[in-house]
Amino acid sequence: MSKPILRQTAYVVCVSIALLASSSCARHESALRDYEAGNFLAAQKVWRLMAEHGDAEAQNYLGVMLDRGQGVPEDDPGAVMWFRRAALQGHAVSQNNLGIMLRNGSGVPQDNAAAVYWFKLAAEQGHLDALNNLGVMFDQGLGVVEDDVEAVRLFRLAAEKGHPRAMNNLGRMLQKGEGVPQDFRAAAEWFEKASMLGDLEARNNYAVMLDNGLGMPADTAKAMRLFAEAARAGDTRAQVNLGKKLLADTDQAASAVEAYAWFNVAASSGDEEARTLKDLASQRLNEQQLHEAQRLSRSVTEAAPG
Repeated sequence: MSKPILRQTAYVVCVSIALLASSSCARHESALRDYEAGNFLAAQKVWRLMAEHGDAEAQNYLGVMLDRGQGVPEDDPGAVMWFRRAALQGHAVSQNNLGIMLRNGSGVPQDNAAAVYWFKLAAEQGHLDALNNLGVMFDQGLGVVEDDVEAVRLFRLAAEKGHPRAMNNLGRMLQKGEGVPQDFRAAAEWFEKASMLGDLEARNNYAVMLDNGLGMPADTAKAMRLFAEAARAGDTRAQVNLGKKLLADTDQAASAVEAYAWFNVAASSGDEEARTLKDLASQRLNEQQLHEAQRLSRSVTEAAPG
């Protein structure tokens, strides 16, 4: 489930002019430096003052900090208030963020129809996250009549402008043949592009295509490498898929130990399939191997990002 973002995907840094060195642009840049350095109190002090004087950019930044509890106590209703104030001024990032809060029911009663309204306004301004979010709403029929063709159109618009999550979503639609003729090769190409931009779900999806030879010659070794990369970075489906590949290696006890470890990690995130597979893997381990697998699970969890 997506969360509000601080800036647009393709963020344009404001340029200060000598005569406007003390302008809001300069103050934003100063606060951003503090924010990125982790000096949240200093950043929110500047943005709160600017937000209270009607600056939409500052209102969005303050909303994000309230949503994340950065420099201030976490306050989703407060975040919604600031996102709404900026959204009403036509601020695209805030419109998208307000849509996310409404869709998630964070700080406000869940309202998918209202979320669609705000996503549309932001998408009309070319906001890439909003285009993707709106595509998801059409794909799932949330707050709007389900329309796979429209979802594909929106995903493609964002994907062609470099949005990794939209690339993954477009690949998924092409893979399944939803709203567009099924095309494994094109799906794999979009998954690969998104994977190269760091989208973990896309990396797992690309690995699945490689492993099964869909849209390209099968390459099990490369698929295993990609599963492992995504699994180590915290993608639950990649953890399950990597575990399955390891468990299939019936001649290696070490593979069963590692498989259990990955199923154990994925199960801790609530994946039901991983819970079942963990029990299956445990039947192939003796007590010493089980303890080793659980130790490995802890080391993987401690090494995971975030």
